[in-house]
Amino acid sequence: MELSRINLNLLLVLQQLLELRSVSNAARALNLTQPAISRSLAQLRELFDDPLLVRVGNQMQLTARGEELQRQLPPVLQQLEAFFTPGHFSAEHFQGRFNIAITDYIGEHILPTLVGELTREVPGLRLHFHLWEPGMIGDLREGRLDMAACVLDQVPDDIHGREVGADTWACLMRAGHPLASATLDLDAYTAADHISISGGGDKNRLVDEALAAQGLRRHVRASIPFIQAALAFTANSDALLTLPAHMAQSLAPAFGLVQRPLPLQLPPVQYYLLWHRRAQHDAAHRFLRERLFQALAESPFSH
Repeated sequence: MELSRINLNLLLVLQQLLELRSVSNAARALNLTQPAISRSLAQLRELFDDPLLVRVGNQMQLTARGEELQRQLPPVLQQLEAFFTPGHFSAEHFQGRFNIAITDYIGEHILPTLVGELTREVPGLRLHFHLWEPGMIGDLREGRLDMAACVLDQVPDDIHGREVGADTWACLMRAGHPLASATLDLDAYTAADHISISGGGDKNRLVDEALAAQGLRRHVRASIPFIQAALAFTANSDALLTLPAHMAQSLAPAFGLVQRPLPLQLPPVQYYLLWHRRAQHDAAHRFLRERLFQALAESPFSH
């Protein structure tokens, strides 16, 4: 039998005919006309090369082939329904790994609680985290990354992005810094030494571009890949550290740092959860990104 000859709707008609053993009752059950069901029965008889139902006295009875099909058809229809139904995520039975790019701030202050919850809820889930860099958009496209929680100016057309929030900027310095009790204007800001954070996303470009537009630049005394190390350096020097405001507010007290408004107009920092469109309808991916988005949006360290 050639599959190209089979209309899947015929299987639904066959199911009703085999169960009800009546053309008129099958027509009512399927909300179709009796002639339509009769035509379908004729097609089914041709496909299976068997009468399937035969009249015996005042009743229709199944042939041996019809009885065989009555046993075989229910699991076939169930498999077809499952085939066309979007995947279902089972936390208990899932086995798989996700590669996720994050900033070091997210890794240290937002994810630990979520990862602990997921470890208990989804025993077969394995998570591999990478430190986010702007060039990793290509890794999302090529499947080396499954999602990314990061800072980004604009989401490319082929990438799905869900905005977590936006933030302003702040400047941190040690409490005994000469500028801690003075006005931090643009001249003082550019004259001071600075510490920049080189890892976990672009925390420098917007600052340097805004300064360059005014013909200015800052003197970066040290470039450090991690936020905690940058904060420690700032606490033990007269260098300034420019950070998104919510990071500055949540981290400064532990290092004895004071926060001052940045004397420079900058575009807001935009935070996104990103994934490639190929994963948009994957059930496990959808489960994980919803949990990650919730953690990012609700954590006290996000605000």
